[in-house]
Amino acid sequence: MMPLWTKDGRKHVVTLLQVQDCHVLKYISKEDHNGKMAALTVGGKTVSRFRKPASVLKFYQQLGLPPKEKVKIFHVTDNAVIKPGTPLYAAHFRPGQYVDVTGKTIGKGFQGVMKRWGFKGQPATHGQTKTHRRPGAISTGDVARVWPGTKLPGRMGNVDRTSFGLRVWRVNTKHNIIYVNGSVPGHKNGLVKVRDSNLPAYRDLGKHLPFPTYFPDADGEELPEDLYDDSVWQPGAPSVSFA
Repeated sequence: MMPLWTKDGRKHVVTLLQVQDCHVLKYISKEDHNGKMAALTVGGKTVSRFRKPASVLKFYQQLGLPPKEKVKIFHVTDNAVIKPGTPLYAAHFRPGQYVDVTGKTIGKGFQGVMKRWGFKGQPATHGQTKTHRRPGAISTGDVARVWPGTKLPGRMGNVDRTSFGLRVWRVNTKHNIIYVNGSVPGHKNGLVKVRDSNLPAYRDLGKHLPFPTYFPDADGEELPEDLYDDSVWQPGAPSVSFA
């Protein structure tokens, strides 16, 4: 994470996400998926072949790709179908758009109700003995069972969480780095899933984005190394407006 300033003097905290070794593995048609949208299976972060079984290695050998650590499914429209084996880059994203980031939260282990659910705790005096951080009564005496969904101690973290509507402030096309607003779930160097935001307020902003894997046209100019939002203060850097 790092700070970033806009032209009006406001400071924003951003998270750096790198698109590393991402390739399309498989295309799933609309009929074979859910009948509504087609999907692409994308793999990220190359791992050693000794960590995968022989049946999985055969699948990657047919594609001519090394095995991947994480595999995710992305819903795509019919005009965004990509051939399996095609690499993906950060150039698909543009400054000013909004994305949804999904990651696995940091595991906290077995925790009590005060840390896990934010309970206030019981008094320190007035007859309390060894119950200062305990949940207290959870039901009446005639129920004789625990109600489903009762907030009790247990394992905390290590679950999938999604941060919706994070703004993209900057895109580095040389190192495939996306600068998104705020924090994202997970620990450092963790794997996350980044997709165009599906929130109603930002859904229309993803209709005119470049192809999911960006290649410049034959007569087109190469993208600059860094793309910035118009409101970001950066001396001498090119700014790209998003409409």
